[in-house]
Amino acid sequence: MNIRGLLLGTAAALVAVSSARAADAVMAPEPEPVEYVRVCDAYGAGFFYIPGTETCLQISGYVWYQIGATDDDGAVTKTGNYWAFAADGWNKSVRARVNFDARSETEWGTLRSYIRLQADWNGAGDGPVAVDQAYIELGGLRMGYTESAWAETVNSISSYGSHTWGGLYYGYQQRALIQYNFSSNGLFGTLSLEDDALAGDGYMPDIVALLGYEGGWGAVWARVGYDESFDGTPRGAPFIGNNNGGFAASIGTQINVPNAPGSSFRLIGYYADGDHQYGAGSNFTRYATMGNSEWSVLASYYHQFNEKFGASVGVQYFNDFYNAGTDVGTGLDGWSADLGLVWTPITNFEVRTEVNYDKVETLDGTVSGYLRFTRFF
Repeated sequence: MNIRGLLLGTAAALVAVSSARAADAVMAPEPEPVEYVRVCDAYGAGFFYIPGTETCLQISGYVWYQIGATDDDGAVTKTGNYWAFAADGWNKSVRARVNFDARSETEWGTLRSYIRLQADWNGAGDGPVAVDQAYIELGGLRMGYTESAWAETVNSISSYGSHTWGGLYYGYQQRALIQYNFSSNGLFGTLSLEDDALAGDGYMPDIVALLGYEGGWGAVWARVGYDESFDGTPRGAPFIGNNNGGFAASIGTQINVPNAPGSSFRLIGYYADGDHQYGAGSNFTRYATMGNSEWSVLASYYHQFNEKFGASVGVQYFNDFYNAGTDVGTGLDGWSADLGLVWTPITNFEVRTEVNYDKVETLDGTVSGYLRFTRFF
């Protein structure tokens, strides 16, 4: 065999081997394109698109550690049937809260679902995580379990009481409800049907209505509440079934301070025709025989000194507390006051302290307060 034949034979063998191996080769698939999380700026900071959808999600919350104390001098005082119970000493608490807020746009308006998970620890053991709030919104319609419209409304300027976190006393409560909210050119309103756990007429809900106006100067609002199951039966007594219902009303204003961003003054008045679901409430309901007051007036001022520090002071007067669960007055008046200081040394970290003083005539006063550290996210 000459050299030319040898070279041609070797080349042919190499081609055959290469062809056989190529036939057996496994081709690696092309990598799937990665869909990175996109920022959704339609609803404010912190929202992002859930991958593969047009739904925007925000995950937020906080953790706090709080040290509180109560000095209850009324513990040894008794006037008639009214006792003050001992509560002296330090108390500590930890809270964890996580919020899930999902929103998307539809031809019927914004579709929203909100879930709030919360756990509290106060020294008695690990606090179980619970769904503290959950509701659906579609346009102006809201339905689920959340804060009563008597205490909180979609237009937040008309919500709660004084400027402190505790807010003095304004009838805070959470209810299963269905409500409609509207807002247009500064005018806002709410109509809320609230579950009363089959009390009274099982097919009839409690009702809260709110109407207000907001401008650059502040806001003014009025709300009414109807507790359909109230009949004046004392707490713990058999339900007598004579259901006449209970009525409450409130009117308030917030006035923003010119040339002092974040600073404002609040004045709110409350009326209730009995000790029922709607009224200002008070710290004095801890006395087992005392309930709402007939009238109450709350005034509060908050001043934002700079971007890191603010302070507030508030006072509230109560006229004629009702006997618990009834529309019969005790003839006793009372008042409360609070002082709050808020320091935010760095972003998303807050140091807050609040002090409360509560007093009902004929009884000694109670001083309570706390120091709280909160990390928001």
